[in-house]
Amino acid sequence: MRFVVKVSGKLLTPNEETLPQAVRELLAEGAQVVVVHGGGPQLSEVLQRMGKVPQFVDGLRVTPKEEMDVIEMVLSGLLNKMLVGAFLRSGIPACGISGRDAFFLRGERYVVEKNGRAIDLGQVGDVAQVDPRILHALWAHGFVPVVSPVCGDSEWQALNVNADWVAAHIARSLQAEYLVFFSDVPGVLQDPENRDSLIATLTPAEMERLIAEGRIRGGMVPKLQALLRILRGCVREVFISEGSEVVRLPELCRGGRLSGTRIVLEGS
Repeated sequence: MRFVVKVSGKLLTPNEETLPQAVRELLAEGAQVVVVHGGGPQLSEVLQRMGKVPQFVDGLRVTPKEEMDVIEMVLSGLLNKMLVGAFLRSGIPACGISGRDAFFLRGERYVVEKNGRAIDLGQVGDVAQVDPRILHALWAHGFVPVVSPVCGDSEWQALNVNADWVAAHIARSLQAEYLVFFSDVPGVLQDPENRDSLIATLTPAEMERLIAEGRIRGGMVPKLQALLRILRGCVREVFISEGSEVVRLPELCRGGRLSGTRIVLEGS
C-alpha cells in the first residue's frame, strides 16, 4: 500500500513529532510512504527580511529569477533537512531529496492566463515528467523519501513548483492508494471565513463549480486544480485534512477515514 503525504509549511516545526510517529505506524503496517512538504510561510518570512514583498496569483507565488536561489535554499535546505532531522530523531531512516535529484521531477514554466492575457510568474513551474526510480531505490533500502518541491527544467535549472502539484504528480506516477494533504484548515470550506462550513465530500464537477464561482480562494485553488488535472481515476482515496488529523493517518490502512474533505474522483 502506497501513501503520498503532503504537509503544509504552516505545520512544519523544528520539534515535529506527530508526523514521524504516524509514518512509523504506517511502516509497521507494511506501507510505503513518500512525504512532500511545502514552505510558504517560511519563504515569505525570509524574503520579507530581505526587503521583498511576496506576490501571489491564483495561490501561486510569483518567483523572480533572482529569488530562486533563496527559495531553493529555504525549501531544499532549511526546511527539508529540518523535517528529515525530525524523522531521524524518531528513529525513522529518512532521506531528503528535491525534484532536481536523480532526474526525479522535470518541470516546465507555468503561465497563468487571465482575461486573455498571459501573466508571467517567473521561475514558477509545473511537473512535466516524473522518474520515480529514486523513490523505489530509497524504499528498497528502507528509507522514507522526504521531498522538497523544487524541480528542474529541461536544463535541470531550478523551478519553484507548488507542493500540492508535486504531491499529486508523484501519487499518479506511483499509482498510490492514498494521497493526503495536511494543512491548517479542516478541509475545503463552503465559506473560507467559516471553519464550520466544511464540505465532507467533493466531486470534480463540484470542485470546478466552486472555483468558477470564486468560492475557493488562496492556496486551496492550486490544490484542487492539481486534483482536477492530474488524478482522475489514478488514486483510491484523496483527503484534505487539518494537521491534527495526522495522528489518525494509520487508520486508513485499516479501512478508516480522516476528518476533512474526501475527494471522490472518477473510478473511486
